[in-house]
Amino acid sequence: MTSTINDTKKLRKAHRAELKIIVSLANKTFSTFYRPFLGDHNVDWYVNSGELKREIVKHANDLYVLEMNEEINGFIIYFDDFIHIMMVDEDAHRAGMGSYMLAAVEKILFKKNDTIKLQSFANNEIATKFYLKNGWKKGQINNAHNNVAMMYFEKSK
Repeated sequence: MTSTINDTKKLRKAHRAELKIIVSLANKTFSTFYRPFLGDHNVDWYVNSGELKREIVKHANDLYVLEMNEEINGFIIYFDDFIHIMMVDEDAHRAGMGSYMLAAVEKILFKKNDTIKLQSFANNEIATKFYLKNGWKKGQINNAHNNVAMMYFEKSK
């Protein structure tokens, strides 16, 4: 899906009734984009075990959806000074959705924080390029989980 001038985007609080749609989007996105650096075994386990779903449901009170033309194209979970999860539907990639959602949440978080943080898989080159392009700075890498090491990013006002 590509964005056109007439498309209307908005970030809004998710409704509990939308959790099935959001989890489906997350499973599809995770399955498609995370295999190259996490491997089939890890991706299949995370999706099929229900861990991804549990993580989304656990943070349902901090869950927001990116809606365009009344369709959910992405979601983000954030709280305090931290962006926990952000995903954009694979059909909406490269249409400015992620940058729009990230900028909207940054604005909200900077109202109460001078510095905000997020984490991403260290080997997720697409996400790393995206965050760097959007003004985020690389932080430390947590290698506690071997091949699923996490990289932390920060951004200041």
